[in-house]
Amino acid sequence: MPPVDHFPSTHATWIDAQLTMIEGAGDAAAPRASSAREALRRHLWDRYHAPLRAYVHGGSLRRAGDPDELVAGYFADRVTAPEFLLAWRRTDMPLRRWMMNGMGFYARGVVRDRLRDRMRPFTDVAGGPTAAGDDPAAHGEDDLLGSDDRTAEAAFERAWAMAVLEATHAQAHATLAAEGRLDQYEVFRRRVIDGEGYESIGPSVGMTPQQCANATRLVSQRLAAAMREVLRAEGVREGDLDRTAMDVQRAVADGH
Repeated sequence: MPPVDHFPSTHATWIDAQLTMIEGAGDAAAPRASSAREALRRHLWDRYHAPLRAYVHGGSLRRAGDPDELVAGYFADRVTAPEFLLAWRRTDMPLRRWMMNGMGFYARGVVRDRLRDRMRPFTDVAGGPTAAGDDPAAHGEDDLLGSDDRTAEAAFERAWAMAVLEATHAQAHATLAAEGRLDQYEVFRRRVIDGEGYESIGPSVGMTPQQCANATRLVSQRLAAAMREVLRAEGVREGDLDRTAMDVQRAVADGH
């Protein structure tokens, strides 16, 4: 189970707080800024490694190289750069779209560099192409990497939705555990996930069918609240939380 993220419920999310520490880093704040950068790197890796791998593997980007190596290179070269998230915060783009688009640009850059390396032995002494069409850009980068790969985007969305759902359940589970309500989470799991009836769940947990129904309703409410916190931490605006939560549920359902 992934570590539980306890994000504030205000619009100033955990990511915003880390970026503020990085932006305002003077000599005295340098250790805090370094810790903030590392915390952001770990968070983005935990949340986006699987979705980005699915994105690369699910479409034409896989021709650029091994998915794990490409994602690792993307994080090392782009995501950990100080300006990466600061630039995102200046846009209206959802974080997941920013991460996915960045992965596409990075993979295309890898292909461009590879084509240039292949063409280098054939350039003339002056450094220009030896013949028309020897420019790497003319060798069909878009033939290698489709510019509109909906299959890859769908794979990314499903994997991202699963990561959000796992974080949601982890956060709700931790909250219920702190409240001594894990028996109610068990009722929810057996009813909603396993499809078991209340008449068989009740006796094993010492609850009546009505109490089981109440427990399922309570946990459902806690999960809905936890998902809003997880999505808010992703930079989703308050007015878009409900729609994005529906996107998560739809993507998970489509993947089954």
